[in-house]
Amino acid sequence: MLMANAFIHFDNALYGYLVPMIAPLFFPKKEPVVQLIWGYSPFIISFIAKPLGLLFFSKMAQTTKEMIVLRYTLLGVGISLMAMGCLPTYTQGSLSSIILLLVARICAESCAAGEHNITQIYLLKGVAMQQAKKVAAFYEVSTMVGILFAGVVGTCFAWIHDPLPYWRLPFLIAALSTLLNVIFFRLKTTEIEQNCYPMAQKVALYLQLWKARQPIMRIAIVAGFGYLTYTIPFLFMSSFVPIVTTITYSTMMQYLPLFMVLDILLIGWIAKIGPKYDHNNLMAAASGLVALSIIPLFAGLQGASIFYVTAVRCWIIFLGVVFSCFLTIWSKVQVVTEAPYVTIGFATILGSSLFGKSAAVICFYLFHRFNSPIAPACYIALLAFLATLIMADSVSE
Repeated sequence: MLMANAFIHFDNALYGYLVPMIAPLFFPKKEPVVQLIWGYSPFIISFIAKPLGLLFFSKMAQTTKEMIVLRYTLLGVGISLMAMGCLPTYTQGSLSSIILLLVARICAESCAAGEHNITQIYLLKGVAMQQAKKVAAFYEVSTMVGILFAGVVGTCFAWIHDPLPYWRLPFLIAALSTLLNVIFFRLKTTEIEQNCYPMAQKVALYLQLWKARQPIMRIAIVAGFGYLTYTIPFLFMSSFVPIVTTITYSTMMQYLPLFMVLDILLIGWIAKIGPKYDHNNLMAAASGLVALSIIPLFAGLQGASIFYVTAVRCWIIFLGVVFSCFLTIWSKVQVVTEAPYVTIGFATILGSSLFGKSAAVICFYLFHRFNSPIAPACYIALLAFLATLIMADSVSE
């Protein structure tokens, strides 16, 4: 399961890291900042694609063994990656290339949503709170391992003088690896005996979601902020800093694997000390510090040195790890329902897609609109403030 999760996040991160290089192939007539906005725009589509994939695969998981459903999700991601590696560019078909790009990303996002939600809840079934914190940390490590390998690929491409002729290669290799993992699942994985949550028959799915609308919105905002703490230092800043400073994109990418290793080490550290503290307090403190510090930190980015940029990224990564490590545990407590896969998953997907994954597009648009580094920082601060209010309410409960 952890290996499957790593492959899924490798796919998502790979596209994000390669956007600055492949966006000109699909949107060559736009200025550089607009190319990045359009290049990251498929992430916004996940707002629609992920809930659909979540509902489909989660409903299947209520009546079918989870491991079988996970194989289907991996198969879908592998086929989508294969399609990404075979896409025509703008010169080969202007409109068709963009449409096919969107279709490939929709398929990948839908399948990834099913895998991510089913795995993280399945691993915590019947697990005590102290053990659950360790399991959640291991799950986060597998996520970062996938992102780390994607970052290494992105860094290698940044070093290549002319990477455009080779942009299809990592997608094709990732597709092959994912499909091989499907075979591994088929041959080696044994189902863990757990009590399954039966799918409610008397109450329609949309009624269950409506009844849980308040916790869904709480989880959505918190999950969105958690995903944003990854998007900003790893994706957005890698492309944004070269626009407002003299630091090159290749330099930003050279530091990326180090930040990912730092992230993994921090997750291990949090997993060790986390059981000693109340996770609500830790999450509230982390989001509150982001809300207070992000605007002055971004105000100093204009013309900043690599030392300052590195310090800002490390600060966001540290607070993001503290916040995200306990996100699944916190979410599980918020909802009591007969269909936890669907309810918790829908809330998580809604938040990560609407607020977190689309953060790069939103932040680039705000910078393009107001021409100030403070503009994207205001969006980050707003989401951090809302997450802090929700976590403060959880602490009081």
